[in-house]
Amino acid sequence: MDNQQICVIFAGGPEKGLPCMPVPKDAFILCADSGLHLAERLKMKPDLVLGDFDSLGKIPESLPHMTAPVEKDDTDTMLAVRVALRMKFHDIRIFGAFGGRLDHTVANLQTLEFIRREGASGMLIGAGDSASMLLGGERLVLARKAGWSLSVFAWSERCLGVSAHGVAYPLKDAELTRRFPLGVSNRIEADRAEITCGTGTLLVLESKL
Repeated sequence: MDNQQICVIFAGGPEKGLPCMPVPKDAFILCADSGLHLAERLKMKPDLVLGDFDSLGKIPESLPHMTAPVEKDDTDTMLAVRVALRMKFHDIRIFGAFGGRLDHTVANLQTLEFIRREGASGMLIGAGDSASMLLGGERLVLARKAGWSLSVFAWSERCLGVSAHGVAYPLKDAELTRRFPLGVSNRIEADRAEITCGTGTLLVLESKL
């Protein structure tokens, strides 16, 4: 994929480590409020900074910016996602989405589903975690990474026809429900794992051990 079709959003997660995945070169870079700090740590110049700037503490006048009211329904990250979708980006990767308050993490996971439901590809990327979502009928291929776990969870009430190949504990046409964490703490043993979901919404997490 042409990296100019990728939108990278830097969120304000407080993780001290660097992202576990590289930022695609030439991607369009959006900073959500204090996500500007992560861009600065990575020595990357944003194409746009937006938010209510309560976390950043100031409006970055020297950079292209968009100011939103403090009292709003959208988080700053969701606001950035809406802007990315309006700009017709179909691959949206949110860095700095983990490591902080649990409510913010859950909000970011809901934002990930919003991206998918709007027809775009999405991923959350932190220092030691990444998250993707599969909708019914979709397939995901992941490369093996030494020292990482792989978990799949029913994000919807239930997921049917869930299969995972190339892993230590394979699944074949399994039913996963939101009430029981059957898919937690697996690992990729082949060069690549293939995950499919028949119906429902499946949350796929990779975590550094």
